[in-house]
Amino acid sequence: MAHLPNFIQKLIDEFDKLPGIGPKTASRLVFDLLHRKEDIKILADNLNAAYQQIHLCPKCFNLSDDGLCKICRNPERNTKLIAVVAHNQDVEAVEKTSKFTGTYHLLNGLLSPLEGITPDRLKINELEKRISEEEVAEVILILDQSMEGEATAIYLSKLLKKYPLKISQLARGIPMGANIEYTDEVTLSSALENRKEL
Repeated sequence: MAHLPNFIQKLIDEFDKLPGIGPKTASRLVFDLLHRKEDIKILADNLNAAYQQIHLCPKCFNLSDDGLCKICRNPERNTKLIAVVAHNQDVEAVEKTSKFTGTYHLLNGLLSPLEGITPDRLKINELEKRISEEEVAEVILILDQSMEGEATAIYLSKLLKKYPLKISQLARGIPMGANIEYTDEVTLSSALENRKEL
């Protein structure tokens, strides 16, 4: 769109980088925002605040705005139980079920050799460090039901066998190819409650 002012095209290009948003949706969002100047200011201020404040929790690698994240700071959480997830959205999905009282560990991705995502690119060493330093009784692998999720689960279950803890994963009930963040609360609750030991 050569006829557009440069700043509008740059905005469209930035929105287009977001997952699930193509060029047409990016363009529609930008033009909608441009007609709501006050909303642009609010969005810009919030994005700037996020840029300034958000960082990774040094313990679980979830997003935080103040040292440890809210879950790691909560004394009522069961620190002997760690749910291993791939993404921040997965934490939100599990929390919505209200069935999990433990803590989390974010890998920040899944193994995918084709995309160059090898174990050293994920927070696996940090998980082992936590297990060796804390009294962990069970690790629950809450990973997408995809080839990458399965490969990561198999890798982790073999790696963690040397530790005196229970390793489990969600019960089948989540269809193959499903992402944790899009799984409904009832299905996820059931899969969590009926998890199986590996």
